[in-house]
Amino acid sequence: MITFDEYSDIYDAWFQRNETVLESELRLVAQVLGENPGRTLSVGCGTGLFEQLLRSRYGISISEGLEPSAPMGEIARKRGMRVVAAGAEKMPLENGAYDTVMFNGSPGYIADLDAAVAEAYRLLKSGGRVLLIDVPAESSFGILYRLGGAYGTWEDPRLRGILPRDPYPVELAGGANWRPTQDKIDAALKAGFTGFTFMQTLTRHPCFSDTTPEDPIEGYQSGDYVAVCAVKP
Repeated sequence: MITFDEYSDIYDAWFQRNETVLESELRLVAQVLGENPGRTLSVGCGTGLFEQLLRSRYGISISEGLEPSAPMGEIARKRGMRVVAAGAEKMPLENGAYDTVMFNGSPGYIADLDAAVAEAYRLLKSGGRVLLIDVPAESSFGILYRLGGAYGTWEDPRLRGILPRDPYPVELAGGANWRPTQDKIDAALKAGFTGFTFMQTLTRHPCFSDTTPEDPIEGYQSGDYVAVCAVKP
């Protein structure tokens, strides 16, 4: 599993170059969060880029994050977040303190997702929500990222004609454990969550994903960025 200590600048720069994909993903995250998600923890908040843009573009404030990479966490702090330096499998935070625990783009980089989702359950109030948002393994991007990781490059001729104009850095694509949507559902069920809902975006083939931003739609069977949302009873 890759660590992000050496990739914080590359990660931010890629999203800033790929504004259309970023906006599609932001619209999904904003939709599932809603206007008032309450006290929210962003698990694997990275550089805090999404949280900064959610605040400036959508008026959604998320000020607390958890991030194991020191360089990424430091950037998030400069963007105004309070960041705990820890992994998702054992979060040094108070029981029942949060209304929402969000994993945005981080499930594929967590070694033990079952443990992380169980921790989210512990941190949530009754009626609180967990949001598991990521690229599904079965999606077009999920398959493409696993191919890039297997080949070790985007320059392989077998990928000709199917890549986006500016693909995700191959080190980050190949360094993740892209999980099927069902794995995230199963982790949430095992932890005790109920009341599942799903939203998806990036429904075009990867090579056409940067044409215009997409609004999210319900479901998970055709999107390359999917939110699994569930409630703590």
